[in-house]
Amino acid sequence: MNQHLALDQKLAVLQNLDALRRWSSLDDRRVCVRCDRIITGRMIDIWVDTRNAYHLHCPTPGCPASLRDWFYHGPVRHDPAKYLKRQAPAAGFGAAAA
Repeated sequence: MNQHLALDQKLAVLQNLDALRRWSSLDDRRVCVRCDRIITGRMIDIWVDTRNAYHLHCPTPGCPASLRDWFYHGPVRHDPAKYLKRQAPAAGFGAAAA
């Protein structure tokens, strides 16, 4: 028999299982790409089965979405310096000839 996960445990499960997106609170918003609904961590259905495996489901009735179908909603805050690295131009592409 499955057990419904309590709110106080949801954040820890979301943080541990979602390797692609960061969860800082249960109020963080995501958009479900399957049903086009904005959801929060509080709304997500999380169940624990008899083998202690977690199952995450979209709160929209009939929507088959799970964790991989939920993406950030709104602007994503990140450090652009982490992604932009200054490199010398490759020869032939704006590099000065000697």
